[in-house]
Amino acid sequence: MLIQHEPLVIDFNVRHLLAWRPSSLRMDDIDEAHFNAACGLARVQHFVISGFLALLVYNLFLLVDVRMIPDVYPQALHMRLYMFSPVALIMLLCGMAFKQYIARMPRYVLEGVLMMTGVVAALHMGWLLQHSNSPYAGMYTAGLVPITIYGNLVQRFRFRYALVFSLVVMGTCLACVWARSDRVNLYDVFDVPLALLVAVIAIYTLAMNYRFELEERRRFQWQVRAQALHKQLEASQVQLDELSRQDSLTGVPNRRHVDAYLRQHWDQAQQAGDELALLLMDVDHFKAFNDRYGHPAGDQCLKHVARALQQHVPPQVGCVARWGGEEFIVVLPRAQLHVAMRRAQALCHVVHGLGLRHDAAPTLGCVTISVGVAVVRPSSGASIDSIDSLIAQADAALYRAKAGGRNRAEAPLSPVSG
Repeated sequence: MLIQHEPLVIDFNVRHLLAWRPSSLRMDDIDEAHFNAACGLARVQHFVISGFLALLVYNLFLLVDVRMIPDVYPQALHMRLYMFSPVALIMLLCGMAFKQYIARMPRYVLEGVLMMTGVVAALHMGWLLQHSNSPYAGMYTAGLVPITIYGNLVQRFRFRYALVFSLVVMGTCLACVWARSDRVNLYDVFDVPLALLVAVIAIYTLAMNYRFELEERRRFQWQVRAQALHKQLEASQVQLDELSRQDSLTGVPNRRHVDAYLRQHWDQAQQAGDELALLLMDVDHFKAFNDRYGHPAGDQCLKHVARALQQHVPPQVGCVARWGGEEFIVVLPRAQLHVAMRRAQALCHVVHGLGLRHDAAPTLGCVTISVGVAVVRPSSGASIDSIDSLIAQADAALYRAKAGGRNRAEAPLSPVSG
């Protein structure tokens, strides 16, 4: 008498299960999007390569079908070669040709389609098991093991998809054992052990799948943190470099910066055949100012002078820097002598116009500057000594401006040789 079985119904919300993820695998939405974008192309390439290998193994199972379930072998041949394989082959070829576009697809679409390939393979095997009357059909249940390994370890579905896939495989296995329990064959003793084998393999591979994804996500997070730290370090180095090139008192560039600036534009002037002007200036009677008003007032005086100079020599025109003490320097690329002299006289007028009181000055009663101007056209064979010569000429012109009454600009008596 045949035993009638009620259909086995598994009631669970697949959509909610696919949305679930263990807390250790969770990222915030932004990190999750970056993670999927970073590994999307690599996963598509992995799916394609492993997919071709899996498809080959899947069709090689026809050798098993013909020996173990010969009564349904035509159906197995039809399903494997004429139904599943063409669709899978088209998907793999599209993956090769359009991997850039596929990598940008929503994750749930790509992962869901891949999971369904494993689910279809498992259901296909379950259908053959239920419709075969071969005495070896029960042992054919072991064929669910490579399908499980395919999904969880070869294709490495994301864990939540691997979990759904594993449940489908184990459900298929249990359904086949249940449906075949009324049939008597020589090897029915293996039905339960083989079902347990499939379940154990599913659990073990699922645990390994979880570990693989956890390590992949941690590596991504570590890489992101390392990149962030690297960017912070680079930003700190840039900031430190900027600070090392800035005068701490006045805020204008310091001597280190202007040395590099002068060498850079000296080389450019050599190549282009342009002239290069240098203005060396000194705050008049600054020692007397400090003695009269004190060093804090002297510091404030230098700040006001530096700000005025920088406002009237913007970066696109030249570079203003503190040369040392109460001395400032201005480098003017592509400036001829008459242009440099005009700029120097304008700076004298600007500082005088600040109206900074200086009762200790024997001249005008306010803070002024004296400026020495030197201009050179660097020759192709000029060396660092020529730069030193330019500075020396500007310094000599500065002393002549001081000797001539201060609050004025002077040029060198003879042209500077480049």
